[in-house]
Amino acid sequence: MFDWLYQSVFMAHTATKKSVPSIKPDFNFSQVMDIFQLDNLYTKSYPFMTCPQTIDHYRKSKVMFLMRGLPGSGKSTLVDILKRIYSHSCQVCSADHFFMSEETGEYKFDRSKISDAHQTCQRNAEDACRAGINAIVIDNTNIRMDECKFYFQKASQYGYIVVIVEPRTQWKKNAQYLATHNIHQVPLDTIQARLHQYRPFIPFFFGLFVNHEQSTTIIEQAYDYYHQALQTFPMLKKDLERISREKNVSVNSLLNRSNMIGTPKLLHCTVKFIGKPTDQSRRQYTDYAGNVRVSHLLGKLCSAYIVSFIITPRTLGARLIFPERHTWSIWDMNDDEAFDKNNGSQGDQKGCEMCSSLMVRSFTEDEEQQVDIIDVEENFEEHERGLQSTSAISDKPLCQRCSIRYEQARYHQSTILHPTCGFMSRAHFTVGVAPGSSAVQTGQDLLSIIQKESDLQKSCVALCDNKLNQTVMKYMGNGECAVYLKEPILVQTIFSGAFH
Repeated sequence: MFDWLYQSVFMAHTATKKSVPSIKPDFNFSQVMDIFQLDNLYTKSYPFMTCPQTIDHYRKSKVMFLMRGLPGSGKSTLVDILKRIYSHSCQVCSADHFFMSEETGEYKFDRSKISDAHQTCQRNAEDACRAGINAIVIDNTNIRMDECKFYFQKASQYGYIVVIVEPRTQWKKNAQYLATHNIHQVPLDTIQARLHQYRPFIPFFFGLFVNHEQSTTIIEQAYDYYHQALQTFPMLKKDLERISREKNVSVNSLLNRSNMIGTPKLLHCTVKFIGKPTDQSRRQYTDYAGNVRVSHLLGKLCSAYIVSFIITPRTLGARLIFPERHTWSIWDMNDDEAFDKNNGSQGDQKGCEMCSSLMVRSFTEDEEQQVDIIDVEENFEEHERGLQSTSAISDKPLCQRCSIRYEQARYHQSTILHPTCGFMSRAHFTVGVAPGSSAVQTGQDLLSIIQKESDLQKSCVALCDNKLNQTVMKYMGNGECAVYLKEPILVQTIFSGAFH
């Protein structure tokens, strides 16, 4: 039954060695490089420009590329590469287009009309969203967060994943160089003023986002299983009907996605929560985004499996396992939070007795240095093979350990269709919430169910369950139910930030 997990987790990785041109820190070297070297320089491991699997997924998804960069930083080169890769369905929206003469193609900037130019750009972007264009490129400088607010809102409204794209050229913040090399003759004082305003875009959280099409399918599946569970377990329905009456809604509409703030169209799994801008959150962002694995995986395709759905009086969620090692390196959520609260202390590492043995070991300083920022894909593969050959079974994270536990349990005629507690055990999608509940509650509810599963395994208490063709449903009392999938659902996600 869990052959799918063995195939995805233990699959041998192969990497094709590539030659990387030697680049000296000289601002004039770009004049003598050929187009292929320039492409390598400007993309510098952006997965949506270099990884075939990621590119293929983007071509089937709705993505808004929001460019950032001062004139002359290399932004236009990145836009040209994006247009070439996603030519089947791509639209570039830029305020600069307003100042281009349709007859001569000449650029004539008029400062008095800059507001009209940006309004036209915004209208074009929304028209592209309505038309369902797959790749929408917002090609403005986008120095300040408030300049991008309109595009963030439209991306959310129309179900687009936002990916921030910034040139990684060595001269991107060298005002003198930018003033002499930008194509629109923007003067030095203007560039210096804009450079002074330049700040990092700090997301509310980093997450793994599901595209609109698959999000819709998964949400429909989750509600189908929810209704099946209500029909299967009269006690579950009775418990949830009581909650529904208190909230003045029907039991079928109790855990509704419309109760979530903004009714998001896309499912996501939070991998790092940042929160509102504060000194502490800025430090957290700097520490997290400054990690080479994080910065060079932004925009990458990450596979996941939905192994079960959870139902509580507060939330409806999908429980996830991530089989790829590069995804484990970006996880920065507290998997022991529920246990910390029970122990009465924050950050207690004991948790339940299995947690410590399931935690993935930290990477050593030497291993960190193995990652090269020019060719991150190649080095990740090499790094993975080294880890796989040196790690003991007890070092393996949850997605490997649960399959091993399942195989061991089969010999004892046990049916373990769920992971136990440990590293990444709280990974989930929030499908819907009850009135008055928030999406963050899903992680708490999942940890609570994991604790119950652990307790029930130890006590060998029989649960009220129902074995259907595709699932095993278990009712745990107090309006809580788990729907374990015999054949997990493969989900493709994109690693990016969420901006409000």
